[in-house]
Amino acid sequence: MADKTYPWKIAWITGASGAICGEIAQRLAKAGVKVAATARPSEKLDELAASSPSITAFPADVLDVEALKACAAKVEAELGPIDLALLGAGMYVPFDIRNIDTEGFRQTMALNVDGVLNGIAAELPAMLERGEGHLAIMGSLFGYAGWPGNGSYGASKAAVINLAESLKLELRGTGIDITLINPGFVDTPLNASYDPKKKLFVMSKERCARKILEKLPKRPYEIAFPPQVEIFLKTVRNLPRAASFPVVRWFIKATGA
Repeated sequence: MADKTYPWKIAWITGASGAICGEIAQRLAKAGVKVAATARPSEKLDELAASSPSITAFPADVLDVEALKACAAKVEAELGPIDLALLGAGMYVPFDIRNIDTEGFRQTMALNVDGVLNGIAAELPAMLERGEGHLAIMGSLFGYAGWPGNGSYGASKAAVINLAESLKLELRGTGIDITLINPGFVDTPLNASYDPKKKLFVMSKERCARKILEKLPKRPYEIAFPPQVEIFLKTVRNLPRAASFPVVRWFIKATGA
């Protein structure tokens, strides 16, 4: 018997083959939620679906909006109305000012921003028609402030944060809730190329998934953690630029980040 219950019957998760979303999928399935797991076809997606009878693979490329719309429609036809759409596909590419990876930047913006937008376009109309639903999109605390080596990823997550703020304003009174999930550094293959010495308060994928699922059922606008990183980066964001840049430089020098 499941030791925890959640308010959703059907959850659609994009980026399900990733570490965090895969962990969330397994925890939801264990609690009795039917999970539609979407990612590009891969062994990881097959393994995730095989790990629980409550998880079904619905392969699709989040960059193909029409394919994603068809995928969402198939989920609803086979499993039922989607209560929770967790849009979590993402990637990280290092940003080196001496050798700028322009293609990596474009790919990062496409997956981290367009992938979220396509998921919203695929499912939000159905939720609006029903007058109920819960959208959860994966951002990052590093979307709040610029950070060395983080130009591509940070820019994409800043766009996601702005998109979430706009949706929050527009969805009022529709019956649709939106939650922006902003973790700090998580120990996943996504950011394996990032210098381990610079990962502040890094956490495991298990802890990350647990913290998300502790708060997500209450449908808050934002879930952000760890608090040390959240407070610092949001404070930096709110400082005048003449003060914020020296503060970040001092912090990096003091911590070696």
